[in-house]
Amino acid sequence: MSRTTMFFSLLTAAVLLGALAPAHAGVYRWVDKHGVVHYSDQWRPGAVRIAATAQGASPSPSGTASSVSAEDHAADRMIQHAADARAVHAQEAKLRAKRCTQAKAVYHQLIFARRLFTTGAHGQRHYLSDAQATAARIKARASMNRWCGQPGGD
Repeated sequence: MSRTTMFFSLLTAAVLLGALAPAHAGVYRWVDKHGVVHYSDQWRPGAVRIAATAQGASPSPSGTASSVSAEDHAADRMIQHAADARAVHAQEAKLRAKRCTQAKAVYHQLIFARRLFTTGAHGQRHYLSDAQATAARIKARASMNRWCGQPGGD
């Protein structure tokens, strides 16, 4: 075999291999930060390869389709879980803000009041001593710090 014939044989083999490589492109699936599912033949960080089929051929109905369906269900569950977690976080933030506002109001009442008292069963006032008033203010400030996320609250 001459050099020219060998060269053309290798060149032909390389061209055929290069032409067949994209024919087995994989399908990748990923979910973006907004929870939207994307499919592509290009890999991206976080993408999962879900199918590798020959170009023009359909995936086998038994194996690949069921695994794609199972992965779709798993991804849907993950998306729903993330949405549920965001909803819980939003509810917790709303409750924390409400309790923070209430704790601030109580603390400010205790700070700006001249005399602190409790009301008895029959409506009579029982005034707190200075030590009791200071303890009530410290307790109210700790509650405010805990709910408002300020230092020393946890």
